[in-house]
Amino acid sequence: MHSSGRTIILIAGRYQAKIVSVGAGIAELTHCGRHLVIAHKPEEMPLAHMGKVLVPWPNRVADGRYEHDGKVFNLPVNDPVSHSAIHGLLAWRDWQVCDQCANSVTLSVFLPPSYGYPFALVCNVIYRLDADTGLSASIITRNIGDKPAPYGAGAHPYLTCNLEKIDGCTLTMPATDLFSVDTLQPVANALDFSTTREIGSTQIDHTFKARTAPAPWEVRITSIQQAMTTWLRTSQPWLQIYTGDKLQRLGLAIEPMSCPPNAFNSGVDLFFLAPEETHNLAFSIGCD
Repeated sequence: MHSSGRTIILIAGRYQAKIVSVGAGIAELTHCGRHLVIAHKPEEMPLAHMGKVLVPWPNRVADGRYEHDGKVFNLPVNDPVSHSAIHGLLAWRDWQVCDQCANSVTLSVFLPPSYGYPFALVCNVIYRLDADTGLSASIITRNIGDKPAPYGAGAHPYLTCNLEKIDGCTLTMPATDLFSVDTLQPVANALDFSTTREIGSTQIDHTFKARTAPAPWEVRITSIQQAMTTWLRTSQPWLQIYTGDKLQRLGLAIEPMSCPPNAFNSGVDLFFLAPEETHNLAFSIGCD
């Protein structure tokens, strides 16, 4: 046992992954020894929610406050910069390993009701490593309570081309609409990477909506120097992209989300899980 709980090593062909039980996080993913995500040592607490699962909401709830069923609830404000409750309640919980083999692991956690979120959920994350298609993840949550629960999900991997600074990499993502994180208002898209172009010194910490969802789509970062492309594929409608400025721009946070920031207040694409209802968010990471 260490700061990130337990470490589970998955191997399939030339891929290897290290999964940690705290936050059901991706601590490392390599192909032929080259990094596809910014890695952290399992025994250390990672910066910037690196690799964590984001449940029961991704991104933020403004001021940690929301209204549901005529009542006001207050969540712990854990991001002083935005004064918000950020990235859910399970990123720093120790999940239980309930099934494991050479190339897959299932982690599970019970989220009991609390004053700020009085709903009971069970969440399972299944990671599977494939020699051809890389790492797939499914975040499956069930409402085990007796009333509908507001719900969203996401994940927080930082994609990289073997830890090369992203300034020299190119980015390709599907044609998207760009939104302000704070107001969720559409803004002019000066960050259009639907045609592949170099990231350069561009700073990104923005919310995008994929026009192709629910059809599958992918985001790709490519390094000519490393002769590799790292990609994330999903069918989720929302995406947060961050240029990893807190992490020396060694990777790009590509965060698939079922709903946008502050969905607990706006209601945009927010799920209300009925008792015994489940929700599944899936994505995969690999390289060419």
